[in-house]
Amino acid sequence: MDLLRRLEGAEAVRPAAFDKARAVLQAAMAVEEVSENKGTTEVEGVTEIKAASRRRTRRGARRTAGFGAVGLAAAAAVALVVTSTSASSHKTSANGGPSAGATSAAANPILAKLAADITPLRAELSGDATLEIRNQSPTSDAVGGNGVDLFSDDGTYYWAVSKKSLVKAVKDPHHEDEGQFKRDIAAALYAVKGDIGTARARMAVANLVPGKPHPDPTQAANEKLKAIAKAKGKKYVPLKPLTPAQKKDQTENFIWTNSLDALVAAPENPQVRAGVLRILASMPHVKVTKTTTAGQPTLTLADSWPNLDHSGLVESLVINAKTGSPVALFNREPGKPLNATYYHTSRVRLADIKAGKF
Repeated sequence: MDLLRRLEGAEAVRPAAFDKARAVLQAAMAVEEVSENKGTTEVEGVTEIKAASRRRTRRGARRTAGFGAVGLAAAAAVALVVTSTSASSHKTSANGGPSAGATSAAANPILAKLAADITPLRAELSGDATLEIRNQSPTSDAVGGNGVDLFSDDGTYYWAVSKKSLVKAVKDPHHEDEGQFKRDIAAALYAVKGDIGTARARMAVANLVPGKPHPDPTQAANEKLKAIAKAKGKKYVPLKPLTPAQKKDQTENFIWTNSLDALVAAPENPQVRAGVLRILASMPHVKVTKTTTAGQPTLTLADSWPNLDHSGLVESLVINAKTGSPVALFNREPGKPLNATYYHTSRVRLADIKAGKF
């Protein structure tokens, strides 16, 4: 939190800078884990590099669950393939891996019913944007370490460390937005009545900017490993290719993450909620439990990716049992404390944000 306070008034980091920094960080994390697990003098025998799972503290940096550096590149490649595949052929990708369009035999009945109940509803929204505060309290909307998020109804996204800084961000004439949440929301809206395989394929790549080259952390990590091996006089062993099962789980993780982004970007829009629920109902590892959160009936959707590096990681989305609105997100890894994030949203007007009236 002290770090966030020191960032007050600092110039916003551009999305392109996040992409570059993220690629460097992923490669560095991968190599560091090799050093921790194998020792800096033992490079021979390294077949897979693991990256720590994390939920992004600000939405400019993607969170991936147990993605090795090689996996990030492979998952992106698989996801890109499926968007150019027709809905009728969503079985496998061009490289033989599973496509994002491949679905489980039957949709989750609880989520399918909730989606059907919400679908007839139409958005009746006040204001023209959604203000979101993510913190560790189920009842208080005090700004915490995650700062403040603002999603305009046209999909433009703003983030700031505090409400005061948000005013500056919204007024910034050079504000850059690469449209990720617009694509997340568009995929969710399509899913309401569209082909679910096509909807999954679109959601799998919603975080990627169309036509923009994407950093390849695999290459950076391999170059680093090669340098370490040379310096230590060891044999260089490149990263082990992903198995079809790993590719499938990674694609499922992209669909899960982007679906959650759509849900929290437009929580007041019942059509977005219905589309997200229909996509989540198609996911093979999602388990639904009836729960109670802060006195309200909720559903807890737990997803996992057993074939990824951190196979024990479970991420749970908590939604209102009647509306499907997001309530909280929990991350848990074996041997580590629960990481809880609660969502507090309200409808606002951009004009009021600019004037500091919120």
